[in-house]
Amino acid sequence: MKLPASYFDVFFEKGKRIHLFFFLALLILLVFVLSISRNGRYAPGAFVSYGWVMACVYTGRWLCRNWLLTGQWVGLVMMLIVALIGLGGLGLGVYIYFFEPNLPLNHIIESGINSTVVTFVLLFGGFFLAVIRSAIREKMNGLVLAEQKKGSELSLLRSQVSPHFLFNTLNNMYSLSINRPNQMPALLLKLSELLRYSVYDADQPLVQLNDELDYIRNYIDLENIRSADRLSLNVTLPDAPAELKIAPMLLVVFVENAFKHSRNTLESDIQIAINCQLVDDYIHFDVTNSYSETVAKNRTDKRHSGFGIANVIKRLELLYPGEYKLNQTHTENRFKIELCLKVN
Repeated sequence: MKLPASYFDVFFEKGKRIHLFFFLALLILLVFVLSISRNGRYAPGAFVSYGWVMACVYTGRWLCRNWLLTGQWVGLVMMLIVALIGLGGLGLGVYIYFFEPNLPLNHIIESGINSTVVTFVLLFGGFFLAVIRSAIREKMNGLVLAEQKKGSELSLLRSQVSPHFLFNTLNNMYSLSINRPNQMPALLLKLSELLRYSVYDADQPLVQLNDELDYIRNYIDLENIRSADRLSLNVTLPDAPAELKIAPMLLVVFVENAFKHSRNTLESDIQIAINCQLVDDYIHFDVTNSYSETVAKNRTDKRHSGFGIANVIKRLELLYPGEYKLNQTHTENRFKIELCLKVN
């Protein structure tokens, strides 16, 4: 009769496959040894001994899981004594019945001691396998939980990035619609590209570096329209090879930060320098901008101050641990941030 599929699913469930492989491996080894010996009269005893070995190993595994790993030491000692007596006696009986039916009485005690020692070794083997497997399972569960936590944190950080930039862009649009309405069509095109990238592409784990740099160019064009009358801008953004990829919305935060702090200065002319260099598998990205330490200290609303940079640092720690260097330096009137990032 064909068993329901669910029975097979239970038996061949991922955790059961290891046991099945263990049974089959020892069984194949036993058959191989018997085929070499070419002595069929030991076959029944060999197969019974095989079952006894399996019973000892899995009894040790059972004792370990139910008493050793739970810290029930008294119960463990008692059950271990019972297992040694029972399985040791069974092993002695199998040996006498199948291999030495005429064993002298004076050798029975010696064989009993040997059987008990072998039983203990097999029980210890079951202990060892259970402990190792438990440790591996805990390690794997820890890795899975860490990966899930990392994914959740990244999703949260990505969900914070797009609104953050959208708020700044809408503020720019409002200002330009009042001061320079004739430039709104060009601005809307730039905004369309920004939104397309932040909504669709920024949801991917990695994007082409060129796409990130194009986004920065569009953002710079948008900000340049707003601040062109007082802005001195120096931009060097190369064309990157198609195979170079990066986490989305990572570099543009430094550019947005530069424009925000530059506009808050009291200087009539503000300066921003944006430079990107590709050296082997590394991106060297630095931004220098005008900065007023006095204005920064006197800001009354600091709820969103530094949000972008803090967000980037968290993402770098999650995505590129040990593969980046980030330096921030500032004087009374200049702020510079440098990122060296390994991308491949």
